[in-house]
Amino acid sequence: MPVTQGVVTKSFVSAIDFLDQREIDPNLYDQARDRAFTDIMKVVNRYKPSKMYNYHTFTNQDAYEVGTISSVASTGLSQIQFTINNASTFPRVGDVITTSNANNAGIQARVQAVTFGSGTAVLTVRTGSNSQPFYATAGDLVQFGTNAFAEKSDAPTNRRYGMTKYFNLIQIFREVDEITDVQKVAKIEVNVDGTYGMLAYQTIQKYTKLKGDISVQMLSGYKSDTQFGDANPHLADPTSGLPIQLTGGLTWYTTIYGVVDSAAVLGTFGWTEVDEMIDNWLAQKAPMEQMGFMGSRARGVVDKFFKNLGTSGVTSVRLNVDGREVDFMVDQISYRNFTLDFVPLPILDHPQLFSATLTPALNGSIHWVPKDQIDTVDGGMEPRIQIRYTESPFGRGVNGSNNGMVAEWRTGALAEIPTSSVTQLHTDWYTAQGLECLGVKHFQRYRVI
Repeated sequence: MPVTQGVVTKSFVSAIDFLDQREIDPNLYDQARDRAFTDIMKVVNRYKPSKMYNYHTFTNQDAYEVGTISSVASTGLSQIQFTINNASTFPRVGDVITTSNANNAGIQARVQAVTFGSGTAVLTVRTGSNSQPFYATAGDLVQFGTNAFAEKSDAPTNRRYGMTKYFNLIQIFREVDEITDVQKVAKIEVNVDGTYGMLAYQTIQKYTKLKGDISVQMLSGYKSDTQFGDANPHLADPTSGLPIQLTGGLTWYTTIYGVVDSAAVLGTFGWTEVDEMIDNWLAQKAPMEQMGFMGSRARGVVDKFFKNLGTSGVTSVRLNVDGREVDFMVDQISYRNFTLDFVPLPILDHPQLFSATLTPALNGSIHWVPKDQIDTVDGGMEPRIQIRYTESPFGRGVNGSNNGMVAEWRTGALAEIPTSSVTQLHTDWYTAQGLECLGVKHFQRYRVI
């Protein structure tokens, strides 16, 4: 027989073979369904060029601090003395304070003297009336809310505010494809982008993989200590010895600088957990409009909660970021002056990248990012989250292309202008990108399952 299960003997020819026709659908179907975080960033135009391969941002310090009373020298008098744990030199003479002590409800006291120790400050405070005692107990919180001075007073002690510096790196990503002269000419039985050749299929697959690689790093990457230019790099190319740097992603930013919390009982989600998330934001003075990225497992826990709310508690809206609508629907709730969008992010369901087994905390969490732009102190605004990139120096010529962010160039005998005698087409893709998050103390990762 010329045909057996899984085998065709081409050397055997008979008329029966010509009667056995095949029904072939020329379309190539997308079974992999690899969707990237970068696709969302592109829709909302969250890309920004960078001149250097590292970038630094600064945030201002809070104008107020809260002290905690650690020991008490006197209490219950109109003038008392106590010590607070405060790592800075924030308290000063002239501050008017209130405390969390229930006995001090409605009563203020002025700081009359301050003596600083190692991470502590001894405060002598006095109320506005001899009939108003002030109380202090270890563990009380102290608010330095305002100040008061006498006629013909001298200036208060100068208080210097610092800045917090955030620093991240741009990572170089590469991908490659090779196709021989035979493969380029031979036709295949599926149609990709209007052609029946292998080249178009390989190009789409490789570029999809490149976008996925970038998305993985933007979500779960951890910034390396190694930087380009290090004399003795820890992470280096084994052949050249030159340093390799990694960019920190959303998880890194949130874990290092933001809020990380979880439900008391994983697998449950309700008003208790919503209240806890909001309390976390209030403690950081976060914006009241938040978008939470999550995969299917986390979404399942949230959906059970939504089902109990009914249509009066949850609405379905298009995701809107900076006035740009992203082409999918999200569930939205409004509660305690907060508006929360629950945003599906399919890449978090990727079984080879972010499964519950591989990355349980990442897979089972809601990743909250403020929807607004963050103000600069001089009145400007910047997106909360964006991808920084350096312009590629490659791909500018007959054999290449460059959109400013991703470069492609082709070499070999099959290139537009042949570069060698090797009968192949070699294609390179190159891009250098890194994630930038601003005001990251307002970011939150909340695990629900």
